[in-house]
Amino acid sequence: MSSNGGPTVAVKLFVDKEKKRVLFAESDKDFVDVLFSFLTLPLGTIVRLFNKQSQIGCLDELYRSVESLGEDHFQTTACKAMLLRPVNAAALHCDRLKVKVDDADLTAIYVCLQSGCSCCSPRYFSPVRGVTCSCGATMNGTRRWPQSSLVAAQETADGIFCKGGSKFIITDDLHVAPSTTSLMFSLMDKLGLHEELDIKEEVLHLNSNKIISLLRRALLSKHPLTGLYFDVAITRDGASSYQLPHNLFAPQAIEAELKFKPITIKLVQTKDNSSVLYAEVKQDLVDLFFGLLCIPVGSILKTYTQLSPDGCLDNLYKSVNGAGCVKQDCRNLLLSPKLAPFFGCSSNVLQVEELPRRCHNSPSYHYEMNPKSPKRGDEDSYRAYVNGGSINFIVTDDLCIVNFSLAKSLQAIRAAKIPKGKLVEKELTLDKTQVSARQEKYIFFSPFSVLYVLNGCFFWQQVLKLLRAVMITRNALSSVLLPPI
Repeated sequence: MSSNGGPTVAVKLFVDKEKKRVLFAESDKDFVDVLFSFLTLPLGTIVRLFNKQSQIGCLDELYRSVESLGEDHFQTTACKAMLLRPVNAAALHCDRLKVKVDDADLTAIYVCLQSGCSCCSPRYFSPVRGVTCSCGATMNGTRRWPQSSLVAAQETADGIFCKGGSKFIITDDLHVAPSTTSLMFSLMDKLGLHEELDIKEEVLHLNSNKIISLLRRALLSKHPLTGLYFDVAITRDGASSYQLPHNLFAPQAIEAELKFKPITIKLVQTKDNSSVLYAEVKQDLVDLFFGLLCIPVGSILKTYTQLSPDGCLDNLYKSVNGAGCVKQDCRNLLLSPKLAPFFGCSSNVLQVEELPRRCHNSPSYHYEMNPKSPKRGDEDSYRAYVNGGSINFIVTDDLCIVNFSLAKSLQAIRAAKIPKGKLVEKELTLDKTQVSARQEKYIFFSPFSVLYVLNGCFFWQQVLKLLRAVMITRNALSSVLLPPI
C-alpha cells in the first residue's frame, strides 16, 4: 500500500548515482501489465488525465474545443460525453490491474430507471452516462457487467496481458523483455557496465499518481524511469515547429483501399504560404478530428509507429512482439486495439475496428444502444458525432474549433495582425485520387483583395498526414496543407 492508502506495484531500479541515470529496472508481471495497459488508452483519456496539459501536439486544444462547443452541434448530448470520456475497449482487462491508470469506473453501465418505461423492449443500456431513453428520461441508473461477463482471473502465474513465471527487464526507454543471462550481457555491453560502477538497487512502490507521472514522461521523454526517480522536470521544446517526417506511416497503413468521401477545405492563409490563419470546413473534417480522441494509443502506433516524437511508447509497442512477453490471446488486443462499440467516427481513415455491440445477460436490460442515435429504430445509420447540414466551422492552425460566424472570422484575422492585402483564401479537396494538373483562377472577394482558388485533389494519405500532424505539432494545418518550404 502507498502512503495515501492506494494500491501499489513494485519495481526495482538499478541506478548509476554518479551519472544520475536509471540503467534499467526489474519487475514482475504486475508492473509490466500496467505498462502495457498504456497502449489501450484512448487519446482523449490521456488529455483528461493531464487536465488538458498533455503537450501532445494539438490534442489539448482539440479537447477544449469539444468542451466549448454547444450540445446542439452534436448528434446527441451523449456524443459530447463520449468524446470527453471515451470508453476503453479493453476496460474489462484494465479494471483488473493492480494499479489503475484511468480513474473512470470501467465496468459501469447506465440504464433507464423510469418506472413503467415500456418504450424499450428489450431494455437498453449504455456505457455512456446521460443517454436519452426512448421514453425521454435520462439513463443514469448505474449497473455493472455481470461477473460471468468479466475476464475471469485464472489461477495461473500469468498476468493480465503478460506471461508470468519470470521477472522482466525494463530499460530506461521502456523496452520490455524477460530477464535472461543473454539480455544482461547485452545490457552490460550497451550501458558500459564492465567498468567499476557504483550501482544502487532501489525498490519503488508506485501508486496511481506515480504511474500517471510515468505515463506522462513516457509520452514526452526518452528516459522516463530516470525522470521519475530523480524527479526531473518535463520539458518539451520545438513542438510548435516540428516538421513531419518523410516516412510517416507504417508500411501496412497505406496499403488498404479506403471508402473515403472527398473533404473540401477553404483556407485563409498568407499569400507567401508562410502560415494558415484558419480553415472553413464542414462537419466531415470536424468529425474526423474529434474522433481522434477515442483512438487507442496502440492503434496510433500501428499506423504511424510513433505517438509523440519525443516519447518512447513505441518501445512498449515493439516489446509486445518480443519473445516471452505477452500472452498470445492478448497480443492483438495491444497491437491492434479496438474501439468500444459505436465509438468510431463517420470516416474510419485509421481503419480501427469497433467491438461488436454487446449484450448484457440480465433479463431486465440486455441491448446496447447507440449513444449517437437521436431515435431508436435507425441506430446503425448514425456514425458521426457532429451534426451535419449547412453548419460550417472555423478550425485554427492549432485545432481550436468553433462554429463559423463573420464575427469569429474577423476576430481571427485581427488577432493574426496580418494586413488583408497579404491574405488569400484557397479552396482545396482532400481525396484519395490524385489530380496531376491544378487549375488556378483569381476572382474578387471581400474582405480580402483577392480570392485564390486552388482546384485540385490530394491522395487520401494527405488526410492521414493531417491526423498525424494533430499529434506532433501545434501548427497542424500549416504543416500539411501548405507547400513545403
